[in-house]
Amino acid sequence: MDLESELDRIQSSVREGFERADRVRSFQLFLEDLKANPGPHLRTAPQYLLDMLEHVGTRASTRIGRQAVRFRIFDRDYAGIEPLLVGQERVQEEIYKHLLAAAKRGKADKMLLLHGPNGSGKTTLIECLVKGLEHYSRTDAGVLLRFNWIFTEREGRLDRIGFEMLRDEAAPDTYAFLDLKDISAKFHCELRDSPVFLIPREHRQRIIEEAVRTCVPENRPRFPYDFYMEGDLCQKCRKIYDALLLSYQGDWRKVLRHIQVERFYISKRYRVGAVSIEPQGNVDAGVRLVNSEHSWTIPTVLRNISLYEPQGDIVDANRGILEYSDFLKRPLEASKYLLTTCERGTVNLASCMAYLDLVIMATSNEKQLSLFKRSPDFSSFKGRMELIPVPYLLRFSTEIELYRKLIHSFAGDRHVTPHASEVAALWAVLTRLRKPNPKNYTGTLASVAPRLTPIEKAKLYDQGEPPSRFSDEERKALKAGILKIRQEFEEDEGEFEGIFGAEYEGRRGASAREMMSILASAAQMRKHRCLTPMAIFDALEELMKDSSVYDFLRLPAEGAYRDVRKFLDDVREEYFRWVTDEVYESINLIDESEYDRFFLEYFRHVKAYHTKEKVYNQRTNTYDPPNEDLLGSVERLLHLTDPRDLFRSHIITRIAAWSLDHPQVKIDYQQLFPEIYNALRENFYRERNRLLTLIEQDMLKYGTDEFKLLSPSEQTQVQQALESMRSQYNYCENCARDVIAYVLKYRTQVEERARREGRS
Repeated sequence: MDLESELDRIQSSVREGFERADRVRSFQLFLEDLKANPGPHLRTAPQYLLDMLEHVGTRASTRIGRQAVRFRIFDRDYAGIEPLLVGQERVQEEIYKHLLAAAKRGKADKMLLLHGPNGSGKTTLIECLVKGLEHYSRTDAGVLLRFNWIFTEREGRLDRIGFEMLRDEAAPDTYAFLDLKDISAKFHCELRDSPVFLIPREHRQRIIEEAVRTCVPENRPRFPYDFYMEGDLCQKCRKIYDALLLSYQGDWRKVLRHIQVERFYISKRYRVGAVSIEPQGNVDAGVRLVNSEHSWTIPTVLRNISLYEPQGDIVDANRGILEYSDFLKRPLEASKYLLTTCERGTVNLASCMAYLDLVIMATSNEKQLSLFKRSPDFSSFKGRMELIPVPYLLRFSTEIELYRKLIHSFAGDRHVTPHASEVAALWAVLTRLRKPNPKNYTGTLASVAPRLTPIEKAKLYDQGEPPSRFSDEERKALKAGILKIRQEFEEDEGEFEGIFGAEYEGRRGASAREMMSILASAAQMRKHRCLTPMAIFDALEELMKDSSVYDFLRLPAEGAYRDVRKFLDDVREEYFRWVTDEVYESINLIDESEYDRFFLEYFRHVKAYHTKEKVYNQRTNTYDPPNEDLLGSVERLLHLTDPRDLFRSHIITRIAAWSLDHPQVKIDYQQLFPEIYNALRENFYRERNRLLTLIEQDMLKYGTDEFKLLSPSEQTQVQQALESMRSQYNYCENCARDVIAYVLKYRTQVEERARREGRS
């Protein structure tokens, strides 16, 4: 590679990008753009943040019990932006709602306080918003402008030099495009004020209103822009402006000659429009005297003026977003200035008043908020805050996404066994659920909701499908009442270990952060050749020994709820069901289509029974009454709670209702009647239990000397089953054998337990 050519290519690319972005402009060019396209230049910080969310876009999603909108800025696939936020669609909608309200008011006059338990994703939410702003500010739609004051010692002797010949033929009388060697002093506006404020207020309204009236509709502002009509320059810029206006004896055009309009980009790394403040006791802003130690660099016209420039976190965040991390861990006295800052958008500094345009967000632990609510100052702060709860996730399929993102980094070069993330996610969600209280419901829901086991409630939240053990009427009530069940504890409060506070569902339990530690611990266990669910079970056993560290382990049980040790048994049983199905399907003793054939035959007889018709018997070429032996063989497997006539009627009703909702779509009976298919499948394997056990034992012999003692057909069956586990489910040889051993051991324990219960 020729180094000189490569440098030329980089130089050309950087120059083209700079000019394409229109990074530097004169004030006249800015004014032309304002007249043609006023919308982008008249946005306040909440309006800008709202535009960013809408620019990136949304997608359809779901929440527990309802449809939802998800903003793509929180997705992994958006421009490769990390970190990923999993779930929390309700929080996203709340943030959007409050931003929209602030945009309509024309100012962000309230802090958005995200509160919830540790590790619920509060900081990640704000980080995603910041990443979105950083990206959006580099797009054409997200242009942000500030201005600088340019001074030169060659004033009066300048020809059109530098970029000026190319960039500003119509207005040569500007220093905006001077070469660096011709600039003697350059002053930034620390608050990044808009160039709009350089237009005298008495003329600004007319210019803005005319621009809004004459531009094309899509370029008009979407929200009120009073901030730009009534606002003004910061104190430092006002002093420079007035000094120049006096020096030029009122020639405003000559004042503007010193203006360089510059595009800037949001950047948290470089503290431009995005700053995070950690808990601390110091004031977050201040002022300093400009160049007091280098007064010779100050232009003559400004040397007799004391110029103070604001500085600090709040100043750096202006025109963007300011985050107070763990806000309520700060000394309360250090935050009282925010009462004025949030409401009026100002901060009083030693030598000036800074007028701000930014969105203030904060995070807080739920425990700290509970203590803060008991403070006499809470009512004052509450009027300047919008409280947005951020609970733990309650859908384990969503929690799984979070673990899958990092589990391979924990495992390193070790294979991750299928369902490793699933068992961790399911156990974590179970620790967060609360037992429904019948007093909070009416009708059928009052009797059925409290009967949900933790596993059943987790599945109801996750899949929206009630347990098959309930009657059709009870299932309908549960399905219609999912949102009511989810919202049961929204306003609930209680006392735990001496602190009285919120007890909404998702307030307590194992955090994702703690579960990541479990996954990391499981990955270090060398007795397991892969990162398996069995290793995670072992790691959870270790965690449950240390109740002094994890407060959710000290929660009193609510029946079957909040019983973390019982949850581990429940997850083991659920895992046994998952892997048993995979092992059985890999052995492939029966074609899945056989279940369809058998169900359709059952349904044919149910339909005939319901309509009091006969069924055609192809074997005898006759029409016979519905076969009660066939009907009974299926219904006995389901352990019906309804009368058989009512159950059969509900079969017809469910199919008719589905057909009305999905016209011209082929019915997926397995999806519509999972309880019947599961019963058929379990019965089939139960009848062949001995044969399956023998095949599984043969599979454990693979790779040993005992495998050679099997017959060729048995060896072929084992090899095909193991290959199916590898290709269909991503098991390696090691973890496939571990899983088979687990199935054999767990089945033996289940059978032994059933025998003991039968004897008792």
